[in-house]
Amino acid sequence: MWFSAIAAAVAIPAVVVWALLTQPVENQVAAVVVGALLLAFLGGLVFRTTSLDTERGLVVRTVGGAWQRSVAWADASVVRVRGNNAGQALLEVRGAGRRTSTYLPLVAADLGGDRSQSPEFLRVLADQVERWSPERGAVVKLLRAQADHVAAGGEVRESPVARAHLARAR
Repeated sequence: MWFSAIAAAVAIPAVVVWALLTQPVENQVAAVVVGALLLAFLGGLVFRTTSLDTERGLVVRTVGGAWQRSVAWADASVVRVRGNNAGQALLEVRGAGRRTSTYLPLVAADLGGDRSQSPEFLRVLADQVERWSPERGAVVKLLRAQADHVAAGGEVRESPVARAHLARAR
């Protein structure tokens, strides 16, 4: 991801400079506007973070340090682990009445290598779900099993989350 972001951050200004040096004024203006929009979009993708507010029971997603959205565990309509087609298993949290979800990465078996969240983080996550959304027992059990597996030094592809939610790990 970082290589792609750096390549795009170099390529976009290069295209804008090329347009400023070689193109008519109309194309120059379009290149500057489109370049600025693309850089802003890229910045939003690269500089987004997801964190836990353990005091208030929230999952907080911040984009670019400016926009913040939070979902309360207790009010979430969806709290589940799901795999995606990119070799990652994510904890999906969606607030009641919302169409978009916030995702917390749990396990990945992709081009970046096999990796899992730390046992400590997985246990904190399980504690938060159990405390604020106790009816999600299956998610809590899976997170605790993943934490125990990782703490014991088990292989990522053989972990409970990977076996259940990653097609390539099976």
